[in-house]
Amino acid sequence: MFVTGVIAAAGTALGISLFGSGAMDRPDRPGTDLAVQLDALRGANDLVRAGRAEVGRDPALYPTAYGRLEAALPTAGRADGASVPGIRPAALAHLVRTDLLDTSAWRAYYVCLSLSASQGSGAAGAPRAADAVAVLERAGLRAQAEKEALDYLRAPAAGDDAVTSLATRAAFLRTVACVGRADQVSPGSLSRLAADAARSDQPVPTLYAVEALRVVGVRARADRVLQHADAGRTTADCAGLEPIQRAASALLGARLTRQTRTCLQFALHDPDPQTRWLVRRALALGTPDKSSPLPAPPATVRPDGLVAKSPTQLGTLTATYNAARALTASGRQQQVPVWLKRRLKQLGSDTGLDPSDRLPLAMTCHRLSLACGPQAEKGAEEAAARTVPARMTTRNQHSWYGATAARAEFGLGCPRTSVEPPERKGTALPATALHAVVVLADAGCATQAQRLTEGSDLVRQARQALRDGELTVASDAVQAALATDQNIPQAFWDELPASLKPYRDAEFPDLYADSPGGTASADATRAAYYLLA
Repeated sequence: MFVTGVIAAAGTALGISLFGSGAMDRPDRPGTDLAVQLDALRGANDLVRAGRAEVGRDPALYPTAYGRLEAALPTAGRADGASVPGIRPAALAHLVRTDLLDTSAWRAYYVCLSLSASQGSGAAGAPRAADAVAVLERAGLRAQAEKEALDYLRAPAAGDDAVTSLATRAAFLRTVACVGRADQVSPGSLSRLAADAARSDQPVPTLYAVEALRVVGVRARADRVLQHADAGRTTADCAGLEPIQRAASALLGARLTRQTRTCLQFALHDPDPQTRWLVRRALALGTPDKSSPLPAPPATVRPDGLVAKSPTQLGTLTATYNAARALTASGRQQQVPVWLKRRLKQLGSDTGLDPSDRLPLAMTCHRLSLACGPQAEKGAEEAAARTVPARMTTRNQHSWYGATAARAEFGLGCPRTSVEPPERKGTALPATALHAVVVLADAGCATQAQRLTEGSDLVRQARQALRDGELTVASDAVQAALATDQNIPQAFWDELPASLKPYRDAEFPDLYADSPGGTASADATRAAYYLLA
């Protein structure tokens, strides 16, 4: 997957470019070299990166979980994972507390995977519950993680699509089993998970669901995946199916064809440790060619048992969508870099593209007026079918923003939804309320946007945000002011170039940073060009 939570992020990235009253004398804006300078944000996968700053080699939960599992698999000269360094509970607990990219239950899942690799199987077996509980207790996360996992298994989030729901329930079932709480999952929940796995046509979440159910003693089938597996395994086009999906399909069918082996060999050095782990597992199904044994895994397990993030700088569809909005806001959508245009069209023709990536791909291609192919077309269809929650709440913000943003992008009209008036300090709106106003206005909900901004001084808030080093807040405040017909004095536009100058990247001045003196990011660049539009 290229993104996690991309649609919610896309929702907060929306802006209004043509609202407000009357013509204004706007200063000339920079951006002549924006398309060229996007090369500074080019990822190794030819998508736009979130930021220009290089990612460090600090340990993280995701690479620790899958890097350890990969290291535990047999390689040339080593039959099992006996040489994988044991993991220090204190180091893992500290990582759980500090790596905040995922929710509590997902972090607990990665803890369980990390500990299972210590068993030497490399196939995510069940670690001792006492070990997992001890780490989670030490991290202060046990109760919260267990509640989140059990609640989702009982009642999956209504806004999640079928693939997300299947993958999440599979992960959380492994988590509750890992901490000794599998008896709290009802037989009905297990039966529904097994039935959904049989209906799924996505190999990776289906494999995880089948394996999670096996851990708790429930036999599940992968009927639909296996019905379509032979064509995917024998096709001569390695690019026609993602390596991770091809590997999962082979594992579900317990069969490795010659073509699958050939295709999977190319993925042994994939930057994603989860992909490498499944690829190595699949390659182990056949009889290895002794003249070409599998190389050692590229990730190194540290003496404390943790694994560092890969230095490979990858782009995401979230950042790419932000870049697309920057290009369009600056009037340069015809100058899409060749490498980005080519990559988007490749994804649009990729039958193995993760379904969760179809909608952000479609939104990006629509924004750039590109015909990207069948996957983007499916994403556009999904946007039209997506339902906006009737009321935005703290719990459903993610799905609310995503669905409303999709409707806004494709001009599908104002949805039937409501947003609570925000609590405010003085005339300033909270950042989340500004996001809501902007996305509502872009979706055509002018009346609701107007109601939410009553009594606010958005121009004053924008000026203060720029002084405080909050470029995205300033941009949202101005878009909200334009959308709700608040008067923006000419003096503000006159001041804008000087106000934005500290945010320009020192090396790439047509890109912008999140705060003065920082390095460029896709989101900040989008925010700047919506201010300058």
